[in-house]
Amino acid sequence: MKISLYRPYFICLLFISLITMSASSQQPIKNYTAEWKKAESFKEKGLPKSALEEVKKIYALAKKDKQDAQLIKSLVYMATLQNENREDNATTSMTEIEKEIVEGQKGKETANAILKSLLAEMYWNYFQNNRWKIYDRTQTAKYTKTDPATWDVNDFHKRISELYLQSIQPEGLLQQTKLTAYEAIITKGNVRQLRPPLFDLLAHRALQYFQNDERDISKPAYAFEISQASAFDPAADFVKRKFPTKDSSSLQHKALLIYQQLISLHLRDAKPDALLDADLLRLEYVKNKSTHPDEDKLYFNAINHIANQYGNTPAAAQAWYLMAAYYNEKAGEYRPYGDSTHRFDKLKAKEICEKVLQQKDSSEGRINCYNLLNEIKRKSFQFSLEKVNVPGQPFRSLVKYNNISNLYFRLIRMTEDLKKQLEEQYSDKYWPALINANAEKSWEQNLPDTKDHQQHGVEIMIGALPAGEYILLGSDSKDFKASKKLLGARMFYVSSISYVNSSNDYFVLNRDNGRPLAKATVQVWEQRYDYNSSKKHQGKRQNVYNRCQWFFPDGEEKKRNQ
Repeated sequence: MKISLYRPYFICLLFISLITMSASSQQPIKNYTAEWKKAESFKEKGLPKSALEEVKKIYALAKKDKQDAQLIKSLVYMATLQNENREDNATTSMTEIEKEIVEGQKGKETANAILKSLLAEMYWNYFQNNRWKIYDRTQTAKYTKTDPATWDVNDFHKRISELYLQSIQPEGLLQQTKLTAYEAIITKGNVRQLRPPLFDLLAHRALQYFQNDERDISKPAYAFEISQASAFDPAADFVKRKFPTKDSSSLQHKALLIYQQLISLHLRDAKPDALLDADLLRLEYVKNKSTHPDEDKLYFNAINHIANQYGNTPAAAQAWYLMAAYYNEKAGEYRPYGDSTHRFDKLKAKEICEKVLQQKDSSEGRINCYNLLNEIKRKSFQFSLEKVNVPGQPFRSLVKYNNISNLYFRLIRMTEDLKKQLEEQYSDKYWPALINANAEKSWEQNLPDTKDHQQHGVEIMIGALPAGEYILLGSDSKDFKASKKLLGARMFYVSSISYVNSSNDYFVLNRDNGRPLAKATVQVWEQRYDYNSSKKHQGKRQNVYNRCQWFFPDGEEKKRNQ
């Protein structure tokens, strides 16, 4: 679920059911439906000034009636409407929010927490949109606390960090504030159980900032690093761990502390949904940032512990998915002619996903398992062969395949008519033209069924052919016209002549033994694009090259002009 708010371009609200009623305020909910309808009408007619006047009236009503959510909505809407007709609208809007926070200190702790989180994001987005300017600034002597135009990089990060931390400071109050009001600006979803109190929502918003790496660009020599194995400890132990640091500006350190607050809040919940959501996010974050030499093993042990502790409960599905994803990633380390340790890890991932999919819930973990299972089982193949092959002699094609035990091939001799049909490779007519072409030979090719869901490669034999130009067409379906089929095609030549080139120097050779061909006459063809017909055309060059150049192993060069 997410907030549906009207917002200016520089605000990327990621509130998930963010707005709620202050615990200290039990005012009847007012949505000002008629007033908002009138404002929307002016906006749709292209009358932003008239719409702005109506929203200002709503703002005044919301302030008078103590309707916090409507007040915040009107503030964001006003910023949107003034984006095109107010100079420096971004900084002016942030100043207005700052003023609103100052004026609303008493009895408005919950609303102010929301505003501070919103303001932090506004500063963060402003910084990202103006990064190139800000990084050019040095620490300026003209620094003005209220003017972001004078701030350097550190000033922005300091202010953003302060606001996000302040937004979760009334921790006890926010933990008691339930998401039960202001439905007018909440778009319902299916994960409200993962963010039960307002504290969770604001904490996760803060984490989105503290988990980014930008602040670490100019980190000090004593920068905080997640090097302790205890960062992977089970939830009940993790919340008690200490992570001392001299680096007071470290975003990683602040992220760890917020995770401790979140997890501690939900340790005694009757349902484990919110706890597991926060705990698994913590483990993924720690894995990505940890400098511990055994971080890979520690991470796997941690998610394995959660998955087995909570078993088949829907809340544990994401933990099972992360285990499957871990095995699937490890399977990528398999080397057919090297380290085969993880060859069958995709099978382990597949078994986990199939087990999770037996559940009937619609949890995030189940959806992720569904997608991963499809990826593991996806069929694919590709083949390659020499561009020029010797007439009258069998030759080979290298086939790489995944999850396929049979392929079907057709050998098609190229004709001038077929060439014309295949001129546009990305045309809708390309594949139908190949499928409907007469095949000189068709056959089924059995492939080793490895049952490990890994990609493997084999060489297959193609029988001897007379000189000519051919296409090898392959499919995983005997009926090449089947709706869900895989197709591949390669064009090649069968000829006694080949050539090699270095830049614009071309050397005509005997394809069988590689020796230069004496008395070879070369006619060059070139392809040009005709802008009038929007098509490519082939034509002969006027120059015909009739010279043979020989190179000998000892470096002696002999030229003979014909």
